[in-house]
Amino acid sequence: MLKILKRKKGMSLIEILVGSLMFGLVAITVTSVMAPMMLAFSRANDLAEYSMLLDNVGNQIASELAQASKVTSVNPLEVETHMGEVVYSINDGSLERNGVPVFAPEFYKGKIVNFTVETDSSGYIIVVEVGPSNRWGSIGATLERSYAVRLLIDNSTDE
Repeated sequence: MLKILKRKKGMSLIEILVGSLMFGLVAITVTSVMAPMMLAFSRANDLAEYSMLLDNVGNQIASELAQASKVTSVNPLEVETHMGEVVYSINDGSLERNGVPVFAPEFYKGKIVNFTVETDSSGYIIVVEVGPSNRWGSIGATLERSYAVRLLIDNSTDE
C-alpha cells in the first residue's frame, strides 16, 4: 500500500492541454449540431404561441360579435348585446374589453395584438394579427387569421 502512495506519477502539462483541446473540439461539434435544432424548436414554439393567441383573441371577439343585437362601430368595435354595450379596443398591443384587459400581460409574453373588423355582404370579417413587440427586442414575423362572423340576430328590415 505504501508503494502505491509513494509513486509520484501524474499527468504532464502536454497531456492536460491535449485533453482540453479534444474536449473543446467535441463541445464545438455538439454545439454546432444542436444550435439549428434549438432554433427550429424555438420558431415552432413561437408559432404555436402565436396560433394560440390568435385563436383566443379571435374567438373572444367573434363570439361576442355573433351574439350582438346591434353593431354601433367597427373601429373600435362597439356592439350591443343582451348584457349591454361592449367595446373592444387595442391598447399598447393588448386586447381590452370595455377598458379592461381581456388577458393578463403575461399571457402575451412580449407579443402585440391588433384586429380590424370589415363588413361583408353576409356579415363581418375579423382579421386578427399577432406579432413580436419591439420593446422586448424580439424579431420575427407576424401571423394573422381571419374570422367570418354572421350575426345570430338579424336586425335587417325587409321593405
